[in-house]
Amino acid sequence: MAKHQNIALFVPHQGCPQDCVFCNQARITGQKRENQLNENQVRETIDSQLNTMSKDDHVEIAYFGGSFTGLPRSYQTMLLAVAKEYIDQGKVHGIRLSTRPDYINESILRYLDSYGVTTIELGTQSMIQEVLDRTKRGHTVEHTKQAATLIKEHPSFQLGLQLLPGLPGDTLEYSVYSAVEVAKLKPDFVRIYPTLVIKGTELEWDYALGRYQPMTMDEAIERVAKMWLVFMQANVPVIRMGLQPSEDLREEGTVIAGPFHPAFRQLVEGYLFEDLLQVIKAEAVPEIIRIHPADETALRGRKGSRWKGFINQLTQSVILELDRNEPRQCVTVISAGRKQTYHMSQLLSTS
Repeated sequence: MAKHQNIALFVPHQGCPQDCVFCNQARITGQKRENQLNENQVRETIDSQLNTMSKDDHVEIAYFGGSFTGLPRSYQTMLLAVAKEYIDQGKVHGIRLSTRPDYINESILRYLDSYGVTTIELGTQSMIQEVLDRTKRGHTVEHTKQAATLIKEHPSFQLGLQLLPGLPGDTLEYSVYSAVEVAKLKPDFVRIYPTLVIKGTELEWDYALGRYQPMTMDEAIERVAKMWLVFMQANVPVIRMGLQPSEDLREEGTVIAGPFHPAFRQLVEGYLFEDLLQVIKAEAVPEIIRIHPADETALRGRKGSRWKGFINQLTQSVILELDRNEPRQCVTVISAGRKQTYHMSQLLSTS
């Protein structure tokens, strides 16, 4: 089965009009903002990473870390032209880039389309204007709506939106509201990054002075879980939860505070499986519980504690079966010869 692969090239902070209070792309990506890519570096990175990938993989060249469409046009053209050579040769399938909502318009989209760009990710961060203002984003909620609408009018592009719950001024209610508003824009996928206090950011100073308090791990898990439920019901994939645990992020002193965990998504899945098991306990007398093997770790919990706690609440024994034919994020219950499937998205009505 072909899998999606990104060849990641970073333009940290480049093209951004200012630094947002939470952002230090040099720390997150491990690359300095002043180090612009040259043509040879782009080719060497692409060739090197292509050698590690299967010819059947769906490969995109991905420019991350800055506001791509805010770069000088000559620099954009060089980066896009080199990538397009690999598209024309059939070695990659497209180009993925990230940018700001206020750096998108019709002429920019036509320009990107001419070079074979296939995916545009927008740094949405929040759909609450107060949060955007306190974060010094410099764009509005309306910019996000306008940019998303324009991109969706071009069938050649996939639209991705990024959200950062836990920013200054954000709340659980605001985060869920942002998820609801983003779902209305019908993106092809979403990424959710709980806000961290990164060394060298304005947020580090606010945290040190007591003006900002990051979410605890439990708060972040609950908040992202509730946001994910919104996207589940809207059939919008959440392809990432939590920052990629790069070597630089793992380095001591990079993450000053906040809910950083290398397996954050699994923690969120575990939180929702806990709720789903409680619904099952209240409604059914399970004899067999069947899940996809990829969900086993999240369902069982740390050292099997979640599963042990569940079966200890039952008056009858239950068998856990793993079946690759089962859908993800679901629990199928077999009792008295009857089968019923419980999906995490059902939890939205009870949350």
